Amino acid sequence: MKKIKKNSEKVAFSIVMIILLLIAAIELVPFLWMFMSGFKSNSELLLDPFAFPETWLVNNYQRAWVNGIGKYLLNSIWVTGVSTVLTLVFSILAAYPIARIKFKYSKAALIFVMSGLMLAPMVAMIPLYKILIGTHLYDTYWAMIIPYVAFRLPFTIFLIWSFFIGIPKDIEESAIIDGCSPAGVLWRIFVPLSKPIISAAGMLAVRTFWNELMFALCFTQNAKLKTVPVGLLSLKSSMETEWPVLIAGLALSCVPVVIVYLLFQKQLIRDMTSGGVKG
Repeated sequence: MKKIKKNSEKVAFSIVMIILLLIAAIELVPFLWMFMSGFKSNSELLLDPFAFPETWLVNNYQRAWVNGIGKYLLNSIWVTGVSTVLTLVFSILAAYPIARIKFKYSKAALIFVMSGLMLAPMVAMIPLYKILIGTHLYDTYWAMIIPYVAFRLPFTIFLIWSFFIGIPKDIEESAIIDGCSPAGVLWRIFVPLSKPIISAAGMLAVRTFWNELMFALCFTQNAKLKTVPVGLLSLKSSMETEWPVLIAGLALSCVPVVIVYLLFQKQLIRDMTSGGVKG
């Protein structure tokens, strides 16, 4: 009976692994096609888009880099990095008192924060434009960073708040008895325990900021400030028929995000697992 049970478990495990491998293959095929197509000539791409290149044209990637992708990547890395750090810091500072400190308007504060989720960025375009012009921030990095952080805060605060309220109060009380200040409780107790949700919120913020187009397009004019999405539009207009070069630029723009995920996926999975065990 035990042997039959073990065999059935092995079969079930094999089926699950096959399904997961198929899902992984489906996810990877578009990326592999994109990177491979960046090495093709224009005629090869149009005549047989799914075949391997007859000649691997590394020059396509060099042309995409020289035509601005390198600068666009640096701009996106700077804007995304600063926006993500500010979003996480402000979200932690806002979520802690709402979740753990009892005051008269704590529920009203949470509702106020959550109401920010209902505000569409498109509705605020004209007011934001006037504010940025009035504060002389238009056509600067901050013209992108400030709106990014402002519109990302409600969701990130909600994620971190939902994790903070689940932390046992005994841990907080023990830290206070040991002489820990409220700031010490936050940064020495709550933040380390909340690394799983902070990591997840950070990765979601990175993806959102990296792909954002509307604010970056409307609030900047200087070509030196263009981020990857705006830069790819410029590259498309300058190379209308050079599709392999455009695809090469698109492939290069994906590399930093893939690297970030590969670097932090083990940390994220480990933190989530340890967080689940602690809970």
